[in-house]
Amino acid sequence: MPTPGKPTVLFVVNPNAGRRDIRKLLRQLAWVRSLADVRITEYAGHCLEIIRQEIDHYQVFVAVGGDGTVNEAAAALAGSGKVLAVFPTGSGNGFAREFGFRKNLPELLATIRNGKRVAADLLLLNEKVCVNMAGVGFDGAVAHHFADLVHRGFWNYVISTLKTFWSFRPFEAALQYGETKTEGRFFMITVANTRQFGNQALIAPSANPSDGVFELVLVSPFPGWLFPLFVIRLFTGTLKPSNYMQLVSLRNGAVLTTAETEFHIDGEPVQLASPVNLSIRPGGLLVADTGKRKFRIRPQAVDGTEPAA
Repeated sequence: MPTPGKPTVLFVVNPNAGRRDIRKLLRQLAWVRSLADVRITEYAGHCLEIIRQEIDHYQVFVAVGGDGTVNEAAAALAGSGKVLAVFPTGSGNGFAREFGFRKNLPELLATIRNGKRVAADLLLLNEKVCVNMAGVGFDGAVAHHFADLVHRGFWNYVISTLKTFWSFRPFEAALQYGETKTEGRFFMITVANTRQFGNQALIAPSANPSDGVFELVLVSPFPGWLFPLFVIRLFTGTLKPSNYMQLVSLRNGAVLTTAETEFHIDGEPVQLASPVNLSIRPGGLLVADTGKRKFRIRPQAVDGTEPAA
């Protein structure tokens, strides 16, 4: 239980994500230490460890970083009844953008004080938690290439994407969901809980992280000259089913089989061996409600009342 008189909010800060933003935030937090405590992560996975250690001491945990940091926080908070908030300082910030979190500390503290929350869904890939987006193929290859760069940021991500596109080769995969089996060669397979990778790149325009459903985006190999059009539609939210793209909405899970092992989960590179079981945990994570989210929530997901699984 939280200690009386002690802050009920813990900021867990990844110092390697947006260092200028981090320095500014830490200066601001020095003036509100009576309201919130701060812990700095020292290595990958440390955010998850910190929150698990402190889970009984705080009510709200603020992940300061990108989608990878948010992923660690969500994995620690899943099913705990404690609340996640985000101060986004990453390269894409897909989850934060969908839930309306911005780089504004007074606004974030007001959201936390308001006390409203959203019961958000969690995706699972072989029991690994995903809050935003996961995938294999082109987006997985980009994540692995980007992770090897010394410098991060949007433009370095663009460069990494272009380099990966010219060297990438389609892969064979099979998907089983219900009585349906889909197999063939793919450019990428994306598993979406929200609409976007980040930076308003909307790969699944109809995805909603509070509806108990996840989206599969199956992209077949396409001629190279169509890539600019694909990117334009990605950033304008106008992607739709075509000869090269299939969208599947699922509530009951799926099994993915492929020899390809380079996946990403919330933008972070991971290695997964087939078969990969895809499933959803409806309402598995409580998130502070900014009132500026990009999706409509179910009535039973408002004010902390979790929807039935």
